[in-house]
Formats: sequence, C-alpha cells, structure tokens
Amino acid sequence: MISASLVQFDVQCLAPAENFGRIHDFVALEAAHGAQLILFPELSNTGYVEPLVPGGPMVSDVPHFGAALYEACAAPDGEEIKALVTLAARHRVHLVIGLGLRDQLRAGVMRNASLLIGPEGVLGQYTKVHQWQNEKLYFTKGDRIDTFAALGTHLGMQICYDIRFPEITRILALRGAGIVTSVWASFGAEATPVADGALFIHRAYTRAVENGVFFLSCNRSGSHGGQRFFGRSCALAPDGTVLGALDHDMEDVLRVEIDLEAVTRYRSFTGIWADRDPTLYEKYLSPDRSDSRRSPPEKS
Repeated sequence: MISASLVQFDVQCLAPAENFGRIHDFVALEAAHGAQLILFPELSNTGYVEPLVPGGPMVSDVPHFGAALYEACAAPDGEEIKALVTLAARHRVHLVIGLGLRDQLRAGVMRNASLLIGPEGVLGQYTKVHQWQNEKLYFTKGDRIDTFAALGTHLGMQICYDIRFPEITRILALRGAGIVTSVWASFGAEATPVADGALFIHRAYTRAVENGVFFLSCNRSGSHGGQRFFGRSCALAPDGTVLGALDHDMEDVLRVEIDLEAVTRYRSFTGIWADRDPTLYEKYLSPDRSDSRRSPPEKS
C-alpha cells in the first residue's frame, strides 16, 4: 500500500517564500501521518496568472506582471528546489508539486511545470502541454510526455487543462504509468454557484477506467481577482472506485491508500489493453493519410 496525501491549499499570488514555507509545513505534517506520496496544486509557488480570465482586470500591484511572475518562479537548480529535495530526503517521501519554473538558460522564459521529487532528488519534470487561455501569455508549452520510476511503479504527471485531452493519459499509460497525477488551479467566478460539484470526479473516473490507472486529482483553494478556486480534490482507483474526495473548496488534505495490485486486477479482468486495435485506429488518426482511404461519395 502507498499512503498518499493531496494538499488542497490557498496559494498566495507572487509570494513564493510564503508558499514554500507552507509547503514545507504540510510535508512535515503529512509525513507524520504516514504519507509516502504528497501532491500539491498547479503553480504552488507563484499563484495563478493575471488576468485570470481574458479581458479581466490585473489584480496585483506590480509594474509588470510578467517580470514579477518570472521573479516568483523557481530556478531549476536554485535553493528552493534543493530545499524540497532535502525535505523529501528528511521525511522519506515523494512529492508531486506544480511549480512555475524558470528556463535553465534563457532569462524571462517560464514553464508551468509539475515536478516529481524523491529522497534521491528530482526524479522527473513535466511541462504543461495544453495551456489554458491567458497562460499562453507567459509560459512556454511542453513537448514531452514521460513517466518516471517511483514507488514500485511508473508515475505520470499532467496539469489541469491537460485532462480534456485523453491522449495525455493514454500515452502515460502506454509508457507504463500505474499512477497518474493531475494538479490544478481550476476556478470560476466567485459569485456564481458551482454547476457540478462532482465535475472533478467525473473527469478523473473517465481517465482512470479508460486506462486502468490510479488517477490523483489535486486542486487548490482560495480566491483571487473575483475568481474562486474550486478545490474538490479526489482520487480514483483503476476500476473507477472513489478512494476519497473533498466536497468543498476550503483548505484541506485528502488522504488515501493506493494498492498497486489493483492495476493488474482491473486490466486483466476487463481486457482493455488486449482488446485495443491500434492498427485500425491509425487509419483514422494519421494526419497524412491519403484521400484513397476515405469513403467514396454517394452517387445521387
């Protein structure tokens, strides 16, 4: 069994020192509760971008938000990441954490990333491929989908909007993932009631049962610029069983147990991998397939 904690906390905009301080406190607390894997939301160090929605107002009192965001982002080889590695080693835990990261070489270039950190160091990094609305103003998109060996399986990472593209989770599963993590900073207008409180469960359920993976969905809480983050973190087993879910948007921690043997049990029972027909799918998915493969037009 793997004990996992999904930390649904309120990230402060452009306040990395405060946010990292709270992250360290949460790790110590969850490790004391026996956690082996601890998740933190998207952009846990920087807070979300402004304007939060297209055409919305700038909220932070800074001369240039892009420059301020870059300053709040972590350097890949900087002290903040080194401190997280030390923290993971001290508590013998693995962390999956959404972070704004600076480019290793190019000043001003930023990435919306998810890092896998273990006692041995940084084990993997994923850069968000599908960028939501105004994120495109600031972040350079990712171009890799990888999994990383950890906790007796392979772990794959995605971020927020990526979940709407099933190819991401399928590729991670094809590359051996038994656990897929999804970190979020998903929000809606503060004055508008949540239309579907189980939305995150629906999405996680679909990706879990399609691929036979554990799907861990960790969103943030708090309000900013007239928008309220939805919270409602959840964890789903390969057969769609809800291991745990928070039904609110307040700060909280979701603690669940993961039995990796459930991956084998579900996949061998359903046959979802044996029954796939990628050769057939390729006829329709290949972007350069010739017109000769298409059905001829009907005669009038």
